[in-house]
Formats: sequence, C-alpha cells, structure tokens
Amino acid sequence: MEISDDIAGNIFDTLKNAQHVLIISHRHPDADTIGSNIALRLILEKYDVKVTSACVDGLGPGTGFLPHGLDFINNIDPADYDVYVSVDAGSVAQVAFPEKHPEILNKEKPFITIDHHPSNHGYGTLNLVVADAASTTLVLYYLFQKWNEKITPQIATSLLYGLYYDTGSFMHSNTCEDVYQVAGTLMAHGADQKSITKHLFKERSIEQLKLWGSVLENITVNDNKVVQSAIQNKTLEDIGATNHQLSGVIDYLSMIKENRFATLLCEDGQGQVRGSFRTRRDDVDVGGMAQSLGGGGHKKASGFTLQGDLKEKVRWSIRSEEDKK
Repeated sequence: MEISDDIAGNIFDTLKNAQHVLIISHRHPDADTIGSNIALRLILEKYDVKVTSACVDGLGPGTGFLPHGLDFINNIDPADYDVYVSVDAGSVAQVAFPEKHPEILNKEKPFITIDHHPSNHGYGTLNLVVADAASTTLVLYYLFQKWNEKITPQIATSLLYGLYYDTGSFMHSNTCEDVYQVAGTLMAHGADQKSITKHLFKERSIEQLKLWGSVLENITVNDNKVVQSAIQNKTLEDIGATNHQLSGVIDYLSMIKENRFATLLCEDGQGQVRGSFRTRRDDVDVGGMAQSLGGGGHKKASGFTLQGDLKEKVRWSIRSEEDKK
C-alpha cells in the first residue's frame, strides 16, 4: 500500500502538536469506523494529546469490549477542538456534524480525512484516501508503520475489528493476500480475535434474529433480478429492535442466485430512510448508484440516506385461462 512520506508526516505533525483532537466516525457506525477511531485515539494518547471520539449516532451494543468503546459522544462544540479527523467517512454527509456546525469545514482549523472509499474526493485540508484498501483500519495500520508506532494488543484488536468486519470475516472479494498478512501480524501483536468474532458474528439477541426474520420474510425479486426488502419503524417498535441490528443481514439477501444486486431499506425513526446495496457481480457498480442518491461506498457495497418514509406498494395482475396452461 502506497502512502507518501509527505502526507504521513503532515498528518503526524498536525495531530501530535494538537491541543484537543476530535475523531469522528461516520453516521450509522460500523466496526471499521469504530475500530479506526479507537486505534487512532490510542496512538495519540501515547503522546498525551487530548482526544475525543464522536459519532452523531449511537454505537449500538457490542462495543464494550473495545477500549473507549463506550466513550463516544454524539454532540459537539467545535470551539473545544483545534483539529478534526474523520475516519472511514466517504463524504461530508457521512461525517454528519457539519450539517449543524458548517464551520468545521471552513479550513480555519485542520480537518484530516482518513478513508478507503472511492467516493471520497477529499473534503479535508489533509486527505489520506486509499481506495483499493480493504478497510480504513488497514490504511491506519500502514500509516502507523510509517510513524514507526508500536502496535499494542489494544490497538491490534481495534484494527483487526475493522478489518474483520469490512472483509466479511475474510469472505468478501476485497480479501487479498495483504489482508491475511496484516491480520496475522495483528494477531501476533495480541489482537483479541475471539472477542471480535464473538461480538461481530457469533452473538445475536432474540430481537435481532426476529428482525432478520422479518427482513427475509419480506424479500422480493423484481423482473430485473434485483432483490429487495424493507423495514418500517412499526416493525422495529413491535420487535423492540433498532436499525443497528440490521448490520449483516443484507449479505444474506445478496446470496440469492443470479441476483444483480440486493437492496435493503429501513426507516430510522427520525424522518429518514437508510438504504444499503450489495452485489457479487463485477459488472454492477452499486457505489455509483449510492453516489447518485447522495451516499457512497464501494463498487460492491454501498449505502445512502434520504429524507422520507417507506410506503408499501402491492401490484396485482389478472391471469388469463391461457396463462394457466
């Protein structure tokens, strides 16, 4: 992975000399943005830099085993910080805080972006975007190598947490030789793989399983071989689940044979609809589709958020006697 000495050095100097750094994870956070946030925070705290982790949305259950996994805030005062960092946020919309505090992006204070999404065109004053990296935690691993940083067991766990998630436990097409090599190195440095796999893939609540059941029950496939499912707020309320608990279920939608891509829509209880796309085909670019809707992501996995709610449509047709034959 190529990271220039100049950008690595500029980011390091900016962060090390800061008084108070705000590290921002993207809205509707996943393991990659959370692990990236925590790993960078742990590095900076070694230099006695004051650091705050933030995300406009709650992290959901299952992050308590991570250092600082329960320490994220969701409201900020920009005056408290002299440097901002976004991790794994492919667009300003994903950062979310500039919607309420546009001054964050006025370039009076450094804004560093560290990311791996092709949709990220560099909205910060310093931008490190490696579009062919499997995860942002992988980008950070190589950035830390540039900085000659020692990888502690806690940092290794945070980095592997994101890498494990964004590769679908090493089953997605972005899993390459480099991913396995770095994962092995992180485990050699003490990464807690057992806890990672437990919390990401082996521990589900009754509410989450019921929610996934509702998603699978509502699957439709249209004439264009697009798999669709949706969840309304009422379903979440009836089950007692949150939209955080949908994480991972879209991968089951994309398993349907010969589908072009899968779409999962969910109301978020705040007047918005979250959409996710997945595809296993090389001739479909769901990242471009998400960008056209104001979102972003990768060619085979992406998402978006739109104002509105979901309305179910039922289509009927009349079958003739000839059709029955």
